[in-house]
Parts: sequence; structure tokens; C-alpha cells
Amino acid sequence: MEDFEIDKKMTPRIRKMRGKKVVIKFGGSSLNGNGDLEYFCNDIALLVGLGVRPVIVHGGGPEINAEMNKLGIDVKKVMGLRITDNQTFEVVKNVLSGMNSHIVEALKMAGVKAIGLDGVEGRTIICRKKEPVEISDHEGKKSLVDLGNVGEIIHVDPAMINLLCASRFVPVLFPICSDESGRELNVNADTAAANIARAIHSEEMVLVTDVPGLMDTNGGGSTLIHDVTIMQLNTLVSSGTITDGMIPKVEACTFAISNGVKIAHLVSGKEPHSILSQLIGGVNCGTRITLQ
Repeated sequence: MEDFEIDKKMTPRIRKMRGKKVVIKFGGSSLNGNGDLEYFCNDIALLVGLGVRPVIVHGGGPEINAEMNKLGIDVKKVMGLRITDNQTFEVVKNVLSGMNSHIVEALKMAGVKAIGLDGVEGRTIICRKKEPVEISDHEGKKSLVDLGNVGEIIHVDPAMINLLCASRFVPVLFPICSDESGRELNVNADTAAANIARAIHSEEMVLVTDVPGLMDTNGGGSTLIHDVTIMQLNTLVSSGTITDGMIPKVEACTFAISNGVKIAHLVSGKEPHSILSQLIGGVNCGTRITLQ
């Protein structure tokens, strides 16, 4: 495995990050095979060793899809969001819980004091059922789609996360949350990461994806967009450059930046040490999103 080398040029950045909490979100599609999870865990271990306090949020879309296909359940999505009926919700909950245990054990093997939890524990994330979303067909006809057991976040209590970080633990959260009555709902992991980043006053947030970052596909080519502002993001969405599963990620970054997070990063989980390069290496290997 290729090692990440720390040199003197990184010292100012490391000093700035020391003691700071940073939210890092990843999904299953970004860490499948080729030792990607091992790379990820070793990078988290190095960040912890440098005094950074990571807070990890994970989804598990590919694993959920695979399990649903195995069970003969249709996978349905609207605007990058999963339609989650009762049967689907049980699959989502079981898969995410199993993934969480696997990730926590992998982090422990890398020497990280990791603790897994969901948004329900300690009433950390309170949500409400998401309103039906409006879609348009190819003829422009609009209709409403009920997403089922899908929640939108109304409050994050940072107490448990802050306590774990202060005790040098790395929280590893998956976004099964509950409403005020205790009903459990599935929340988009990117959205959960952004809301957690706001609640714990994280200055930076990293979304680990299965692509290099935001891509500009105009002109028939595909070019990585290294730096972009919130206003430019809105233009990219309205022009159709950003579509499908990237929309929740962009919305999460926009929310985070609009609520105190200074920088949001999109990096590839397939690129070794991309998190370290982005946070302390001074190398923008993905997309860096700022307010202006």
C-alpha cells in the first residue's frame, strides 16, 4: 500500500486543523474493492494522529440495491432519493446497521477508537416525514411522488457527537433517524452529513464519491471542476450539468456552506489518500466548494 508522506509544507495546514472536527461522508459505491476501505481507515487513523477529530457519516446505496435485488424488491428512486416503503425500509435499516459494524471494526483494526451509532441514539437527529416530491415526465406533465419512510431533518443535537470527539473517539453514524413520536425514517446520508457539520460547527466537510468530483460535460467532453461557488453550483443545476444522484450532494454542500461550513470537498474514494490530500496536503484533487 502506498504511504502518504507528510512534508514541511503541510505544517501550517496541520496546525490549523488540529483539534478541529471535520465531517467525512462516504457511501458504499466509493469504497468497494481494491483495498479502498483499508486506505480510508488508514487515512482516518493518520488524521486522528495529527490531532484532527473526524466525524464519519456513511450511506450504503449499492449494498442496499444489491440486497433488494437479491430479495426481488424493485429499486425505485426519484431525484436521487430512494422511495422507501415498509419492506424497503427494513432492508435499508438492516444493511446500514451491518455496514456500520463492518466499518467500525475496520477502523479499530487501523488503530482508531471508533463507535458506531445511528441518528436515533440519544435523539441525535430528529426528522419529519418528507413531503411528496414533484416530478415532470417527458411531456412536462407534473405529478407528486410519496417517498414513503423518508425523513427530512429538523434538528440535530450535537451533544453525543461532541462528547465522543472530546473523548478521542471517532463517531461513525448511519442516517436512520426518528421523528418526535419515535417513528424511524430513512434520511439521505449527504443531507445528514451537512446537518451534522452545521450542528458541530465543522469548518470543513468532505463527501467521498465514486467519481473525481463535479464534472463539466459540456462540449461532449468531461472535465473536472476544481473550484466552484454556491452561486455557480445553482447555475450548474439549472443548466442540467448536475443531475440524478449528484443533486442531493450538491444540495448538501449548499446547505453546509450556507450554514457556517467554510469549505465542502467532493473527492473520489477510488483515489488513494484523496481525503488527506484535500484536507492537509494542499492538493485539490477533487472539487472544492466555497461561498464565494
